[in-house]
Amino acid sequence: MPAPDLSVQASTAIGVAATVLWTNPDAPREIDAPILAADPDPRAWAAGLDTPARRDLNDRILTQLLAGEPVEVLEEHRDWLRVVAPWQPSDRDERGYPGWVPRAHVSVAAAPAEREAVVTVEETRLEPAPGARGLVSAALSYATILPVLDDAEGRVRVATPGGGSAFLDASACVVRQTGHAHPVDTRAVLAAARSFVGLSYLWGGMSAFGLDCSGLVHISFRALGRIVPRDAHDQADASVRVPLADARPGDLLFFARPGKSIHHVGFAAGTPQGTPPAEGPYLLHAPGTGKEVCEEAMNADRRATLVDLAGRLADSGDAP
Repeated sequence: MPAPDLSVQASTAIGVAATVLWTNPDAPREIDAPILAADPDPRAWAAGLDTPARRDLNDRILTQLLAGEPVEVLEEHRDWLRVVAPWQPSDRDERGYPGWVPRAHVSVAAAPAEREAVVTVEETRLEPAPGARGLVSAALSYATILPVLDDAEGRVRVATPGGGSAFLDASACVVRQTGHAHPVDTRAVLAAARSFVGLSYLWGGMSAFGLDCSGLVHISFRALGRIVPRDAHDQADASVRVPLADARPGDLLFFARPGKSIHHVGFAAGTPQGTPPAEGPYLLHAPGTGKEVCEEAMNADRRATLVDLAGRLADSGDAP
């Protein structure tokens, strides 16, 4: 897709299915070509990364950005833009998560609408509308959010970045009011997180193409209408802290080594009947590179680094 005209005074957004927010323009490697292409393929990129290549991402990528996600452009450098992503709150910048993104992946944002469509399946494809331009035929990730133009006969017509429109299958999304506070209960957020069991861990992952620990938390809440911080320590700061004994399924469990900041987060997932008390509540999380999102008893290292206060971001409800 062509690079946007950034001299036009219009809001900007991600104009491809998914992209990566990099630490700097020199961070990508040759193996990262699929995610750098003008029409990136995030699934092929993730599939092409072996364990060493995934470990090498730690100082290269920060997070992922989904189609239609707003960004504010701060700086231009050749084929790159330094942006902040307001949907991903961070203590790195009060305006949103900061980093670098390929210029070709940013477009003029679609005009807002009274309703928005949220993708609720792992992946779904857009069907271009007649005369479509911009984001067309893209494989959209879970939690992608686009403005709704109209819906009928099992299809939802959404506005796409760049001024176009396309159709989503109504069974692949939910339509809700834009800008409203959406209550989130523990049953729903746990169900959202559990849908990713088996997905490979990806440092910086924040999509159905790969997730890290705090990305799993963020995307589970975002799809339900709640924007929470992107990183684990910021999620802890934003949550209501409760004693571990009072934690309910769907609350967050945080992990840190003595004298260090929080390095891991997951969901309290309840304790199956018959589980030895020493194992504590089960943990639903993205454990680390080379592993998959799973629901499991905490091992000795997890129990030793478990922070003594859980975090509550959901509103109410009890989950099994």
